[in-house]
Amino acid sequence: MAHGARRVSFPTFAASGALLWTESRPQEQGRNTLMRRLPDGQVQELLPAPWDVGTRAHEYGGRAYVAWGDAVVFVSRRDHSVNVLESDGSVRCLVASPPFRLAEPVLDATRRRLIAVAEWPPAPTEGSEAPHSGGSEPRATLVSLGLDDGRVEVLREGADFYAAPTLRADGAALAWVEWNHPHMPWDASAVFAAALDPAGRPQQARHVAGDATASAQQPAWGEDGTLFVIWERDGAWGLWSEPSPGSPCVRVTAADGSELGGGMWNLGVRTWGLVDAKTALALRIDKGRTTVVRIALPSGELTPLHERWPSAAHLAVVPGRAAVCDGWDGRGSALGLLDATGELLDERQTGLFEALAPESWSQPLPLEFPTTGDRGEVAYAWFYPPKLAGTEAPESGAPPLVVMAHGGPTAAALASGNLNVQFWTSRGFAVLDVNYRGSTGFGRAYRERLRGMWGVYDVDDCVAAACHVAALGWVDPDRMVIRGGSAGGFTVLAALAFHDVFRAGASHYGVSDIAALVHDTHKFESRYDRFLFGEHEDPAPLWRARSPLYAADRITAPVIFFQGMDDKVVPPSQTERMVETLRAQGVDVEYQAYEGEGHGFRRAENVIDSWQRELAFYVRVLRLA
Repeated sequence: MAHGARRVSFPTFAASGALLWTESRPQEQGRNTLMRRLPDGQVQELLPAPWDVGTRAHEYGGRAYVAWGDAVVFVSRRDHSVNVLESDGSVRCLVASPPFRLAEPVLDATRRRLIAVAEWPPAPTEGSEAPHSGGSEPRATLVSLGLDDGRVEVLREGADFYAAPTLRADGAALAWVEWNHPHMPWDASAVFAAALDPAGRPQQARHVAGDATASAQQPAWGEDGTLFVIWERDGAWGLWSEPSPGSPCVRVTAADGSELGGGMWNLGVRTWGLVDAKTALALRIDKGRTTVVRIALPSGELTPLHERWPSAAHLAVVPGRAAVCDGWDGRGSALGLLDATGELLDERQTGLFEALAPESWSQPLPLEFPTTGDRGEVAYAWFYPPKLAGTEAPESGAPPLVVMAHGGPTAAALASGNLNVQFWTSRGFAVLDVNYRGSTGFGRAYRERLRGMWGVYDVDDCVAAACHVAALGWVDPDRMVIRGGSAGGFTVLAALAFHDVFRAGASHYGVSDIAALVHDTHKFESRYDRFLFGEHEDPAPLWRARSPLYAADRITAPVIFFQGMDDKVVPPSQTERMVETLRAQGVDVEYQAYEGEGHGFRRAENVIDSWQRELAFYVRVLRLA
């Protein structure tokens, strides 16, 4: 599990044709190194320990490097410094200990500068208490950074968040994404564009697409200056174009219910790109399964190319080449290299099949099942039966079930068959990976079903999914457990508090007290409660009613908790208070905290320990041995 947790992320192409990406090293304290594949196929690791490439912008981070000729400019995750990796392998510091967190840099070669997102520290506000009170939250800007002198200039400010700076090929115009509180980017992000003056400053920015009814993302410039965007104007993220500056956007791809975009949790993720004036490639997500497709321009006709990566979540495209990153969620990634026709040229695995042979992998079965609500509603899940080559299940009795509640909660369970699933299926458990209402990949209307209903519909759907497969006789109804991390951890605790279906649960850095979350969380999610619970003159009673902490007296099933002590998204105090409350009422509780870990575990020894403990916990409480 520790080896398979190695993550490939943020592939990009250099002008030389080399493919660059970051790759985590769990055995080296979870650092991210920089990798390069040369056109001849040679793969090199460019940065030795202790270099750690990354950014903490928005706390969830994102792409933190960009190619500059034969050099690479990168951000150090440890001190936010901006550095240049020269072609000879030496590292030159460009900006030491800057007062900002830099992310998603793009090269403006003509002006010898970078354009990037910068998150500045909060300005202190007298008497402020919450992270989002007055000026107490970080300030977001678009900046330029000189490659010769490290000089920083603010290019755009005023919005609460920025993302995706995109320079036109001639360097004369810039496009970007911005959004404001109380919205999340998938709710109301908008694409703007502006001409650049001779000094490279944007002039008279214009709104291109996106608002609180239909978000827009991922701008890209065509060879002729056409601006393309991913927009959900018709209910799902599709490709649109702005033929000329200021003209109305025109839909390129058909409105068939599938999606070409995704939730913007990390800065720099791309799900589509232009190959040439007549062709684009994209990741098409349809009910939790991803396909690489070719888009003919301007007709918008889609041609499937690959279903090899069912959980692909990042695509880098240049003329003649594309790189597909599978398993963005960090549960085991692969990196595929394609030519312009879609033919697979190379693939880099990160230990998945070294951990478990292909013949032992359980394959997903798509499920659509009825759930609560007054509209004859359905929800979706992937069912994985137990499987391990060379073994047989007992002749009598159905297997125990692990229900997985994804985080976000606006994320998705993709048909990836990742190690998080295979760990359980190879040990005799069945797994249900649930796409509860609110998940992405099903269109805006399905995502919007969770508005005001977090802690209700996500929980109902996990419960309904478990009961559905139990009624089919696929699993043992007396040995069903539920696990999840972050928002998924909240769903776990709420399911144990408000339903009597699961015999145990595992919460990985999960939310237990909504009021504390709203008070303590970081800027990116500081108004997320408005979507999750709705707008209320006094939301406190509803927060309390849905908080597992205040319904802890209703939890009788055993629970195991895991927590990173450096977590800024869900602070340790959330978990520790829940643990203390349950222990005080005699519930069977286990708790493991990890020093030096944040919102998710990066270090190999902690990855190993958490999996061993969770498995031993289920074996004990379900009496499996």
